Amino acid sequence: MDQSHLEAFIAVCQTLNFTTAAKHLHISQSAVTARIRALEQSVGKRLFDRDNRTVSLTRSGVAFLPYAERMLQLIEESKISLSEQYREHIVMSGPGSVWHCRYLNRILEFRNKYPHVAVKFLSYIDPGYMIRDLLLDGTANLAIKLDPPNHPSISKRLLFEDEIILVSADEASQCWEVDFSAQTYCHIDWGNPFTEWFTSLVEPGFIPALQTDHSSTMLTMLLNHSVFGFLPRSIADPYLQSSKLYQIPLSVELPILKGYACYLTEKREQSHVRLALELLGVDANSS
Repeated sequence: MDQSHLEAFIAVCQTLNFTTAAKHLHISQSAVTARIRALEQSVGKRLFDRDNRTVSLTRSGVAFLPYAERMLQLIEESKISLSEQYREHIVMSGPGSVWHCRYLNRILEFRNKYPHVAVKFLSYIDPGYMIRDLLLDGTANLAIKLDPPNHPSISKRLLFEDEIILVSADEASQCWEVDFSAQTYCHIDWGNPFTEWFTSLVEPGFIPALQTDHSSTMLTMLLNHSVFGFLPRSIADPYLQSSKLYQIPLSVELPILKGYACYLTEKREQSHVRLALELLGVDANSS
């Protein structure tokens, strides 16, 4: 399957317009049309419904999209792996907040210690995709996952435990009676066990007035005195210590998130996995 055909398919998926996709790829519209036609012939399915005005994915196109994205990603990873510039190349995935708050210094120290090893760490990826596709396809050597599912091919190593706390930039918040239906409450779903714990605190069908999936956005709003919300203690601690944030006490026990290093069991002895574990401060020889 030709890489250029996949790139044309992705471009049309993103724009739903053959002319715009052609401009993005710096080729003619007729070339895009030819590549899509060749791809459809290759897979044996029509991937787009199109007329003079609209373009939409068929059911087959929707099903094929994640495979096309993975194939392109694997092609790019293979180019890096075959490069002679580095003797080793490791790819790791995990939540952005974990890289930023826990492992940035370790990544920089690792780079100094192993200048011959190229490191790529991915964030803002759907948590299920980390396990279902990145690890099982071999695109990533290791994934940091909160509350990972049990999988017969995946080994898990506990990395850390992190308490989820409620915080605000308002010092008086320490005396508040908490109201999650307030317009100033901002919600992040930190995954289980937080999800189940929070559900037990609110009414069925509760919808927060404000919600994000980006911890940095939440932190910025908190520090601007705009909202109150939940953060892992590892993120909040520096701001608690400098009195820029204050913990809001709750009368219930707080949930604990657990972070795990996940990797293919059959590859645990490979240098890529052992180096990734070392970067995270885990002894690859211990069980």
